[in-house]
Amino acid sequence: MPKNQDAEEGRRGDAYAASSVDNALRTLVYLRGNQSSRVTDISDHLGVARSTAHRLLTTLRGHGFVEQEPGGRRYRLGPVLLGLTRGPVDEPTLVRVAHSHLVQLRDAAGETTNLLVLDGPDSRFADGVEGPHPLRVGTRNGDRVPAYGTAGGKALLAELAPEAARTRYRRGLPALTASTLPDVDALVADLAVTRARGYALNLDESVTGVHGVGVPVRDRFGTCVAALTVAAPSIRLDSARAAELAPLLRQTSERIGAEL
Repeated sequence: MPKNQDAEEGRRGDAYAASSVDNALRTLVYLRGNQSSRVTDISDHLGVARSTAHRLLTTLRGHGFVEQEPGGRRYRLGPVLLGLTRGPVDEPTLVRVAHSHLVQLRDAAGETTNLLVLDGPDSRFADGVEGPHPLRVGTRNGDRVPAYGTAGGKALLAELAPEAARTRYRRGLPALTASTLPDVDALVADLAVTRARGYALNLDESVTGVHGVGVPVRDRFGTCVAALTVAAPSIRLDSARAAELAPLLRQTSERIGAEL
């Protein structure tokens, strides 16, 4: 390809990227002033085709910057942007506030408890308290595990739009164990079940013989900032036991959120 043609294509690409960023920023400012809007409102405001506006909103939704109103076609600002404008909860504060609650949850559940945060495609263990049994799951403070393989990670991913999972795992889901979810479609389906059920499950999906149950932790504005889990050997934590622990996890999560 001639150098001048290559340079011209590069300039067109830069111009297109700049235009897309400009439209995204204008859309967010527009939504801030209008509470919620339809695709047609956005296309008219930007002066672009409805298909272009729809693609733009889909991308913003996939990253959590906008969301669709439940049961409707209108869009509004999403949790990621609202979290940025309100100011994030810093991790040292999160750990400080949550630690005593992790201890209480450990005592009530009789198993190891963890606090996880979402870090790109991974869930990272921010804090943990080991259970009292001789045979127990150890804490993994500082470890990173693909979010699709942990109960806490799936609780966090379930708070995002389905497109966010596809964006994070464009190359698929590398297997951690024989029970790891096979592909992104399976993950999206699992996250839908998680949202409906109210808690996430990890059944041998990151470490064989280890099960976990997790729920999101939201701050007082309703923004998800972490996940809370109970982890145990599979012989003591089956699906039925996880369902029994879920209300206790939710209560603990709410107490942490109230203090943030």
